[in-house]
Amino acid sequence: MRKIYGFLAVFLIAAGGTAWADDITADVLTYDGKAKTVTATGNVVIHANEGAVVTGKKGQYYFENRSAWLDGGVEYQKDQTVMTAEKMYLYEDKTTRGVGGVYIHDEAEKRTMKGDDIMYNPETGFGKIQGNGYLESVDGVIEAPLIEGNMKQVKIEATGGVYLSSTMHQMNGYGDKAVYTRSGQEGIDGKLILTGNAHVVQNGNSFDGPELIMRDAEKIVETSGRSTITITNTAGASSMDAGNQAAETGSTERVTEETPIAGRPSYADEPAQSSFFDKDHK
Repeated sequence: MRKIYGFLAVFLIAAGGTAWADDITADVLTYDGKAKTVTATGNVVIHANEGAVVTGKKGQYYFENRSAWLDGGVEYQKDQTVMTAEKMYLYEDKTTRGVGGVYIHDEAEKRTMKGDDIMYNPETGFGKIQGNGYLESVDGVIEAPLIEGNMKQVKIEATGGVYLSSTMHQMNGYGDKAVYTRSGQEGIDGKLILTGNAHVVQNGNSFDGPELIMRDAEKIVETSGRSTITITNTAGASSMDAGNQAAETGSTERVTEETPIAGRPSYADEPAQSSFFDKDHK
């Protein structure tokens, strides 16, 4: 093990077979050749994930899989994605995970996420928000204790008491669980299933039932079980029709509530901890 002291210490990690090379800058760097790690303390700056700049008070980099973690008011920036958290983990598949007051804004996708623990991969589209979850996109806002899905596929699941609102669709509502699907970002078969004491207000009309289904293209609200509809705006009322078929998707691969979430890594349910990186995760 070797320590490098000084006002500024730089450690360059070249990756064979790629045009990118990671580097770490800090007040103090500790290199462990046996463990194949670099530990950094004091004004840490890591360039990783093929163009990302990450800053924090301390951190560690793992040579074998090019993963890392940083602690202490961490900030991440790559292209048009900005992320802040108390602690952050960079995985070898370019997934980024923030813990503690996490904020993410992806300007390219016009998407904002907030929560206690967020895992996000802008390349695959996978995201998972745990604790005080908030997801905002051009379609609207979802708030729930747990939000998980793929923003490119598109499939999003929210559980634990869900609140939704959408200026685009002139609606807001709540329920125990929500599942939204659409066959790709350009798909036209958007479908929202809201279950468990579901309540939706759209165009001034309210719908209540054990399950409510809304389809983007047809402006339809379907209900199941004993339900109530209160109509106050007949000019803009949504139709209620359980028999209509969904519109053409505009995509070759249809996404439904049964479709598995794409891009979900094997470690998605594992706790966020530094010891994770001592394992060989793919």
